[in-house]
Amino acid sequence: MSASWIPDHVTGATVPFTLTSGPHAWHGLRPADWTSVGADLRRAHERLRELPVRRVVEVVDAAARRWADRDFPERRAAVASAALVTGMSTETVDRALDAELGTLRAPSLLAALARELGDPEVLDGFRGGTTAVGPRVVLAVFSGNVPGLPARSLVRALLVKAAVIAKVPAKEPNFTAAFLRTLHDVEPVVADAVVATYWARDDAAVMTAALEQADAVIAYGSDPACAAIRAKVAPHQLYEEHGHKLSFGVIGDEYFRLHGPVEVARRIAADCSDFDQHACLSPQVYLVARQHARAVAEHVAHAMRHAAADCPPGVVGDHDATVLQHRRLVAEWRAASSASGEVWASDGLEWTVVLDDALLPLSGAGNRVARIVAVPDVDAAVDLMRPYARHFQTVGLGAVGDEFHRAAGELARLGASRLTEPGAMGRAGMEWRHDGQPRIAGLLRWCDVERGDRAPATSGGLVR
Repeated sequence: MSASWIPDHVTGATVPFTLTSGPHAWHGLRPADWTSVGADLRRAHERLRELPVRRVVEVVDAAARRWADRDFPERRAAVASAALVTGMSTETVDRALDAELGTLRAPSLLAALARELGDPEVLDGFRGGTTAVGPRVVLAVFSGNVPGLPARSLVRALLVKAAVIAKVPAKEPNFTAAFLRTLHDVEPVVADAVVATYWARDDAAVMTAALEQADAVIAYGSDPACAAIRAKVAPHQLYEEHGHKLSFGVIGDEYFRLHGPVEVARRIAADCSDFDQHACLSPQVYLVARQHARAVAEHVAHAMRHAAADCPPGVVGDHDATVLQHRRLVAEWRAASSASGEVWASDGLEWTVVLDDALLPLSGAGNRVARIVAVPDVDAAVDLMRPYARHFQTVGLGAVGDEFHRAAGELARLGASRLTEPGAMGRAGMEWRHDGQPRIAGLLRWCDVERGDRAPATSGGLVR
């Protein structure tokens, strides 16, 4: 099964590529003449523009409905590949796909369009004196830390009727091409507007050639990787970046009393177990009201054990295993010298719970480590996280009443782009303005028609 998707209308020469993970290999094709690809995709963009936006929504919804079936052959193959490359268990990958694909159903897509555009049909022509025009070609450079992640930005680009050059993640070789094959089965015009392929991160020649065809660029990756792409973006190109982000959780006294230790612990364990804690949405630490921190940590250990039995963790690579073992040793040393600290851990590296009264540097290594740090209250938790504000993304905010509103306002000002209930950190909806920006409207250029004394009258039914 190919790791690339090149529509039949793209007829130029291609070169093969191979992605490997241990003894496993995935093969695909990459265009050799990017100028020709750009011309082909601009023609595909014109065909895509003829579809009403609601038809594009219907097409994506139909594909997502097929992929919602865990026995769908394309999904089974993509899950198997992702498990081999990432080391995640197939159940973890399946749950990640459930979360991502659930955002691609029609109600979610229409809600996202309405939230950002008001009237989605401004994408089809003038409505109320205004219309929105998407880029002709978007270059999307994806990373693969979360299975199914490329679908979100790929679909946003297609909703605004842009053609796409998608650089598939090395750590998820099959999903993008497989999803595009399903889109093609539903509506060829949509899938034919995308070329999905791969090139090495250090292949500057291919990156430059692909970039020259784009009117907009979407970049995922580490801060250095995004900076390297950003440096190549021209002034006329729109640019959207998803670099390093940090997420965390907070549990206040009233929230604890409202839900109790068992339920609070279950929610924390879910957040720390989803995606094996490798997503930007995953919490690196949970800050808990001091009087409840030990009770929460003890129950989290039980909940993490249950979560691992329900959804097995993946294989931890050699480097990550060394990092995790070091983190455990440091935590155990600190616990031995402190009356308030303690460590609970599986016999292997499946899960770890650390109780501490100090916020050590956040490593972001993941692998199901629930760090519980005792704090006086919710306000103190927010203050403790201030040094990391420039990287804030999602906060699982367990607070109620005035305490919630005060913390929410301050977190928003500091830079958090998503506040959600503990236990739901890994389930971001399509309506979320991803990393704090309108990711559909941000791809658009608008045109407004003025009538009356300031502008000549229009004719021909231009304005409705």
